[in-house]
This record gives sequence, structure tokens and C-alpha cells, in this order.
Amino acid sequence: MDPTAEVHQGEIFWVTIRQSEIRGSEQFGRRPFIVVSRDAVNKAVKTVVAVPMSTSNVLNQPPYRIAIPPTEIARDVSCTSELVLSVAKADQVRVLGKERLEQRIGRLSQTATISVTLGVAFVLNIR
Repeated sequence: MDPTAEVHQGEIFWVTIRQSEIRGSEQFGRRPFIVVSRDAVNKAVKTVVAVPMSTSNVLNQPPYRIAIPPTEIARDVSCTSELVLSVAKADQVRVLGKERLEQRIGRLSQTATISVTLGVAFVLNIR
């Protein structure tokens, strides 16, 4: 994606993170990331703050890993991926250059976006 492109909080994009770029148990591979940074910040800089989504082991997660049912995602018209129950890993928040953002999957509902940002606030101990 163009680093000057407009990106909004709650949007979900495919992002590819190579295994050589990670340390420890960070997420890697091609996976969806939810943009959690504010729109004003996204507009001002060439990066976004995002959290990865996962479909593995979605049950019995800690409270800061937010379950995202497919009904909470408005799918982008160009998205051909099947939407399934996923979890937003708010404990793996990451800064991404906008050029890493690949195809737009869709956008979370306002309720789901708030839930994910509250998960991030919990992890960072923001009151």
C-alpha cells in the first residue's frame, strides 16, 4: 500500500511478516492485522499501530485476547477470504509501515473496534 494512503482505525489488512523478521513467539506469516491507531495519527504518519488476528485456539483465551466473530466484520468487496471466528491478539501490538499493508479484508464494527482497543489498553495498563 502507498505510505500516504488513508487508513482507518478498525480496518483489517493482510500483512506478511517473514520468519526472519521476528523474535521469540511473535506472530509471523501472512495474517490479518487490525489497525488500532487513531485516524488522526494514521493520517499524519506513514505507519500504523496494529494487532494480529489468529484463528488457532480461539477458545479459552485470556481476557486481553478479543474474540472476533465474523458477524462483526464488514467484508471489503474485493475480499475473497472466508471470514471465521478469530481472536485479536492485543498483547502483540506492533507498528507497521503502511507499505506492509496488503489487501484490505474489511472493517470491524464499532463495538468490536472498541473491544480490541480496550484489550490493548488493558495490556498497556492505560486507565
